[in-house]
Amino acid sequence: MKYFFPLLLTLSLSACYSIPEIEGFDKDVWQSEMSCETNRLAMVQLLISQQEKLLGEGQAEIQQLLGAPDEHELYNRNQKFFYYNLTPPTGCENGTFRRLSVKFDALDRVKEVMVIE
Repeated sequence: MKYFFPLLLTLSLSACYSIPEIEGFDKDVWQSEMSCETNRLAMVQLLISQQEKLLGEGQAEIQQLLGAPDEHELYNRNQKFFYYNLTPPTGCENGTFRRLSVKFDALDRVKEVMVIE
């Protein structure tokens, strides 16, 4: 019995932060350092097309999947936005600057995932 409780606690804590499964998405490539060759635009379409798997997830799960945001913003009514750059940094010849916006509600759940320019 004394081994049961720690095992149960470990299992329950590891289940709290499960990474959303996005078919075809490579989180290691997404989380790699941005360079002129990096292009998250192709990968972001997988996130957008399967965004129902992200809706309702918390900040911890999103950060496990996408890494730390490039920028975050606290909005009114305790809403929060995470922004992930999709185009390479300045100095690279690229077109329009785009980023992924993940909106969280006051209860820390994803409410919206979209690409903004």
